[in-house]
Amino acid sequence: MSTHSAEAKIASDKQRQRPSALQRRIDEYLDHLTLSAGRSANTLLNYRRDLNRYRDHCLKQSITDPDQIDAQTVGEFISALSASGLAPSSVARSLSAVKSFHKYLVQTDIVTVNPARAVKTPRLPRRLPNALSVNQMQALLSSVGADDPHAIRNRAILGLLYGCGLRVSEAANLRLEEIDFDDGFLRVRGKGNRERLVPFGRRTADALNRYINGPRRKLEASSNDDHVFLSRRGKGLSRMGLWLVVKAAAKRAGITKPISPHTFRHSFATHLLQGGADLRAVQEMLGHQSVATTQVYTHLDRSHLTRVHSECHPLERLAGQDSRRKSS
Repeated sequence: MSTHSAEAKIASDKQRQRPSALQRRIDEYLDHLTLSAGRSANTLLNYRRDLNRYRDHCLKQSITDPDQIDAQTVGEFISALSASGLAPSSVARSLSAVKSFHKYLVQTDIVTVNPARAVKTPRLPRRLPNALSVNQMQALLSSVGADDPHAIRNRAILGLLYGCGLRVSEAANLRLEEIDFDDGFLRVRGKGNRERLVPFGRRTADALNRYINGPRRKLEASSNDDHVFLSRRGKGLSRMGLWLVVKAAAKRAGITKPISPHTFRHSFATHLLQGGADLRAVQEMLGHQSVATTQVYTHLDRSHLTRVHSECHPLERLAGQDSRRKSS
């Protein structure tokens, strides 16, 4: 190969290796999210995955620059995701990432038009949360019967998940200084790094105290990790570690239906509302931005609504009084 041909090949290889303008803008946007937008690590991972899919779709259309993208490009990307069998919720999340990316490009004057703005989010099927009954939950909490250090920690985990309705990431990331035993509150950082206060009761406090002042304290000599829940090696327990604790407890309790840490959150909300809790209070404890998200739990037990109506409506109370007079 001649010297001229070799130099041309090297130049061509460098050109192929150089990231496209679209890739550079995606990287800049993800850096922006990491540094200033307060997204969780899990959200950033999903955004990176979704935008990499989007980049690959654009490259197949020979699109390498954001200026080349129009509404049809975005619409075809969403159609391709749906055709691939991706769950509607995942398709909607991908579109959200793409819309947010293009909005950023407009706000930073990189482009003048947001081609994703008019693309509609796919309608999601309404799914009711998977909640356990009170008896099932009691059986699950009682399934950890031993008193070894591992069991004491697991009882505290299960008690916290059900007693406070935390997301699994919130429980995994909870730190010692975020527990206020005097006032009975947790300081929880949820989605979007939003902070909220969540109350906990005496039984949850007892389980946490027993773990923190017992098995966990023995690990402190070999660990400087301030996460509440630690592994045997003294490191913060991962989301998967919490998931395994829940699965093992469900198996011991004889619960065969699919169950996850989020089942505890669903059960927490459902049982509070069945007990007469105010919807807005439950919304605040769960950390939902919109009360519409919390309202899904009111569809789980129609008998609760019937009972509240019959006990509280004046006409129903009068009907009950008439019935008692006739029988006496």
